[in-house]
Amino acid sequence: MSVIVAAYRPGDGFDRVIDSLDAQTLPQDEFELIVVDDGSPDDTVERLRRVAATHPNMRVETIENSGWPSRPRNVGTALARAPYVLYMDHDDSLYPDALRRLVEYAAETHADVVSAKESQTRSVWWGTMPFRHGNVANAIPSGDIHQLMPMIPHKLYRKAFLEEHGIRFPEGKRQLWEDIFFNVEAWRHARVVSLLADTPVYLWHLTEANNSSTYGPGGMEFWNRLDVLYDFIDRTLDGEAFARARQDEFLHQWRGRALKRFAKLAGTAPEERTLRTLPRAQKVQERYVPRELEPLLGVIARPHSELTRIGRIDLLGELWRLDQTVAGRFTASGVRWNEGVLEADVVARWVQANGKPLRVLQRDGRLYRDLPEHIAAALPEDAYDVTDTLDTFILRVGAHSRADHLTWDARVEGAVTTWEQVEPGVVTPVSRGRLRLDPATTAGGRPLTPGVWELSGIVHWSDTARSQGIRVRVKPMPALPGGVVATAYTNKVGTLAIDLNGKARSVIAEGGVRGGRVPGGVRGFVLPLPRVQAWQDARIPVGVRFAPKEGPSTVVAGVLVADGAGARLEAGGEVSPGRYRLAFLPPDGVDRITRWSARVTRGGALVLHDTHLRPRRATLAWLRFQGGRGYRYLRRRLGR
Repeated sequence: MSVIVAAYRPGDGFDRVIDSLDAQTLPQDEFELIVVDDGSPDDTVERLRRVAATHPNMRVETIENSGWPSRPRNVGTALARAPYVLYMDHDDSLYPDALRRLVEYAAETHADVVSAKESQTRSVWWGTMPFRHGNVANAIPSGDIHQLMPMIPHKLYRKAFLEEHGIRFPEGKRQLWEDIFFNVEAWRHARVVSLLADTPVYLWHLTEANNSSTYGPGGMEFWNRLDVLYDFIDRTLDGEAFARARQDEFLHQWRGRALKRFAKLAGTAPEERTLRTLPRAQKVQERYVPRELEPLLGVIARPHSELTRIGRIDLLGELWRLDQTVAGRFTASGVRWNEGVLEADVVARWVQANGKPLRVLQRDGRLYRDLPEHIAAALPEDAYDVTDTLDTFILRVGAHSRADHLTWDARVEGAVTTWEQVEPGVVTPVSRGRLRLDPATTAGGRPLTPGVWELSGIVHWSDTARSQGIRVRVKPMPALPGGVVATAYTNKVGTLAIDLNGKARSVIAEGGVRGGRVPGGVRGFVLPLPRVQAWQDARIPVGVRFAPKEGPSTVVAGVLVADGAGARLEAGGEVSPGRYRLAFLPPDGVDRITRWSARVTRGGALVLHDTHLRPRRATLAWLRFQGGRGYRYLRRRLGR
């Protein structure tokens, strides 16, 4: 493997590249790092060479500034000595098993290209769609070029394949979308394009310095380059064999690159600015998206495209602003653990700005989006007819890691989408399914890593999608699925999450520990955990940290036990008399102070108090009102 990095003033971001390569499971002598500096005007080259001095597998080359990553990547490709190349940006990172698994899978499938699972620091669902069904040994027979999405360069390519067909990144200053040119040509010539879904490979760190934020449809550069891209797609994907890929790319570039940004321009910029670029948008549309292809655009893009065709940018801007107010709403009920699997009944809707369901009008046996009358009057009826789109309203649920930015698709069983009546003559699409998340298999068939995983929903409807966390109100639900600690709970923003290392929610602290004097004392005690669910015997080493108000903490060893007698914590050790706050250390050593406090007497007795259960409402008047019941409540809450 040759890892190729085009560098231009990367700053501290390059540390992420090096740290992630140092952490690779593939031995360092089995890959090389080629960094080509594109004429950085600062001390970048000196810094790179200092790093190379301590990394025998790293090579630094310099070229005159070319203005874009294309030439540095091409230079790096020519220098590469390995059978496979992988392109990285100068401030991103790889997941630890990325290179080893890529090489192994490429050899297994005889791939010319491997498109692998990629994540993004600011998006839960970035690039997940092609990988939702698992690994694909070869996507070429399907003819579906969208399986190569997202068309970024962070993929594995067989070097001999690139050389045989002369595939290179287009060079020159500001070569917009150079990665699309590269990947379209790769699809044209490849015999095997494999999809690797079971192993995370690349993490794209979005920063304000990303080139993609420096251009848009308000300037001629955008449309000039789009003309070049369309012409390239037309020439490269020619012939009957690539007819589907060619049409799909025409529609995708119009829907996702041109129309999406042009509609935003109409909705946010002064009208005269949009008018200046309208003829260029219409020229692309007329040549590559003829009217007969309009029905393929989808429920959101189709009306936008029709308004662009007739030049009604005033209505286009208004409709774009209206569409931005539509959101996804996901709710869960019946959350439970079932034999180590977290289950919940999930309902997904699209809602308007007022929180009410998206309205779809019933008229003459057909269904139509509820658009403002003056916008609907400017459109052909079939442009906002959604009668036959219900099967495209698809619910997915993902587990998203706070720490690693990874999203894995969780299983949703029995998902059914229906038109639900809102009022007479008005319906809304609703999808219902049963979430079944197994912590042992959700990560591409392997266990989810320790940490906090937040559950998010996404509904794809035709050409677009809406996502959000899954709203729920549940008390923490501690469990030991597969012998690991896990707590399902409602997080601070009111959505469903699972803690798999006790960082946010401790299985022990939420396990139903009773306050009061603990039998056995601090030198050897057993805390029953009646709220912890377990389905198999387990013994998990843990620690109990006694943290005084001042001074060092004391940690005593313990074990979290699950067997036929239920779940319990067995622990003990020498702790000085005093008052402490308690923390429970899971196997990975990550802990947090819990709500529990403890008092250790001179004789070694241990008394626990749940500080969250102090009767803050238990005013004197309230206790008098409750009578003997209030007295018992107070004793129970204080653990005495």
